[in-house]
Amino acid sequence: MVNEKGFTLIELMIVVVVIGLLAAIAIPNYRASENRAREASVKSNMHTFQLAAEDFRVRNDSTYADNARDVAPLLLGSFRNPFERSTGEGRAWEDRASTSADPTARAGITSYADSGFGYSYNVKGYGSHGTLSLVLTTGD
Repeated sequence: MVNEKGFTLIELMIVVVVIGLLAAIAIPNYRASENRAREASVKSNMHTFQLAAEDFRVRNDSTYADNARDVAPLLLGSFRNPFERSTGEGRAWEDRASTSADPTARAGITSYADSGFGYSYNVKGYGSHGTLSLVLTTGD
């Protein structure tokens, strides 16, 4: 059967199938690249938190903060969780009980822990499905 434009129904169905196949390939790739970009933003947030921790040390007689709440006011700009676009303690950043502990399983969170003696710390982050392999520590 030929319509008034000269296309057959079969040709039209082939075009729809090809478009569907292209979408089936492109959409998952787009989502994967979006997740990689958000995880890169978490790593950037971790570095920003590390710079704020070092700034705290300079301002406080070479002693690192005991708690992430003491570092947070030194964060410049809008410090946001790249997955949720949320801000503040427990949503964009957190304080961990110890340097060996993992961050909370919340996608996009940046997590700070000190040694308990004011001479070292580390910063960890949580990506889309787990703790990121990057750990920032004192002097790195």
